[in-house]
Amino acid sequence: MKKSESILGLSVVSISEGSELGTVKDLVINPGEGTVAALLIDDGKWYLGAKLLPYTAIISIGEYAVTVEAGNSLLDIHDVPELEQLLAEEVKIIGTKVLTKTGQITGKVTEFIIDDAGKISACEIEEISGNIVQIPSQRIVTFGKSVLVITAPADEPAQDHNKPASAIVTKPAEVKAVPAETATTPDSAPVEPSQPEQPTDDSAKKFDERHRKFLVGKKASRRIETDHGVVIVEQGGEITEEVLQKAKLAGKLVELSMSTQ
Repeated sequence: MKKSESILGLSVVSISEGSELGTVKDLVINPGEGTVAALLIDDGKWYLGAKLLPYTAIISIGEYAVTVEAGNSLLDIHDVPELEQLLAEEVKIIGTKVLTKTGQITGKVTEFIIDDAGKISACEIEEISGNIVQIPSQRIVTFGKSVLVITAPADEPAQDHNKPASAIVTKPAEVKAVPAETATTPDSAPVEPSQPEQPTDDSAKKFDERHRKFLVGKKASRRIETDHGVVIVEQGGEITEEVLQKAKLAGKLVELSMSTQ
């Protein structure tokens, strides 16, 4: 497993030729597959066009270098149109906002982790509260240019339904005998036990409060309007409590959350 930041800047070395071919400048993301499709290589000859190293051509990624079989592993960008298209999509992952399927902004991506096959196995998220958490790939729905869409923990299945029924053991209910001295008689009506008060779940309210604090004071990266063309906030305008209230009433809170800087 490698963090993306540990790959950037590494030298690319040809094993058969014993030569350094360049350095890793960027990672080319395939958002549909959730993988790193290639590495963008700076070979010192940018005037001849960018070079790409397909991830499948990599022998190993070590602490100090990326090794390949030979120099011809590097390809001109125009020779691989499918990779050129991915490069043009400019999906970077790091810095994108994290949005749940229910429309809640939870934070932003600060790092992602890649396995040996190039699969993005997890993303590290800085939550609105400031905590750093790791989101596994199973919870990632969409890798977008500006937004990473994930499922909330509650959306995940509670158990593995692929397990055979025989693997699920149900504990039989315990039957307790009623002592003779506590048994009810016709002369004494049973007393219903009082129901304990259920605690109020205010987690949603707390989340909204953190979300509000996260947005207040930031700048809008573009103009936000209502469906009727009424301006909620101009591009570059400060997001205030009043702006948040207008956006909420107009159903534009998610759009506003995704348009901050």
